[in-house]
Amino acid sequence: MPKFIDIHTHNQTTEENTLKIVNAPQSHSFSVQTPNLFSLGLHPWYLDKNTIENDFEKLEQSAKNQQVVMIGECGLDRNIDIDLAFQTDIFIRQIQLAERLQKPVVIHCVRAFPEIIAIKKKLQPSIPMIIHGFNNNSQICEQLIEHQFYISLGAALINPNSNASKVIKMIPKEKLFLETDDKNCTISSIFALASAYSNVPIEILQEIIINNFNRIFSNQNLET
Repeated sequence: MPKFIDIHTHNQTTEENTLKIVNAPQSHSFSVQTPNLFSLGLHPWYLDKNTIENDFEKLEQSAKNQQVVMIGECGLDRNIDIDLAFQTDIFIRQIQLAERLQKPVVIHCVRAFPEIIAIKKKLQPSIPMIIHGFNNNSQICEQLIEHQFYISLGAALINPNSNASKVIKMIPKEKLFLETDDKNCTISSIFALASAYSNVPIEILQEIIINNFNRIFSNQNLET
């Protein structure tokens, strides 16, 4: 049984005693020879109106693969020069795809939390929705908790003055995940920091995250 679960990473190298979900590029070729679990989605940074229908068709086909256990990362980003209405349309389509496949969604969100929350309220999906790499203020954290999002914290915990380091205590333990994303750090180090900031022994934190993992993937038989 793994001691550490990395819910979102771009790093395919193996860390001992770790189960991770690797964010795969659209061009990835899945194979049982590579035992990793993957997330797959259309990231808002790379949306292209000229290719979107073809891109979405590829996503629909690849997302059926059993190694793809989450849809995403997908979401909304106000810091990029891509029309927010277009981003929203593609994000909604990916949530609907995730709902059809009954796979959780991992969400990239930059300066668009009210929109993300509004979409969840409107669609009322049954599948879990995870905000990855959260590093925002307590007010936004409270809103996400109120609307039953899972919240994943990552390398921002390295900075003791970050929002992530400050809000970790207010996140219900049954809604918490940890990740490395694309950062040059280990998930074990993120667990150690999360343990220190939340005053929860690391062994208990490991058990909490494993239970959360088993809950959101219970219909895919991924229990650790």
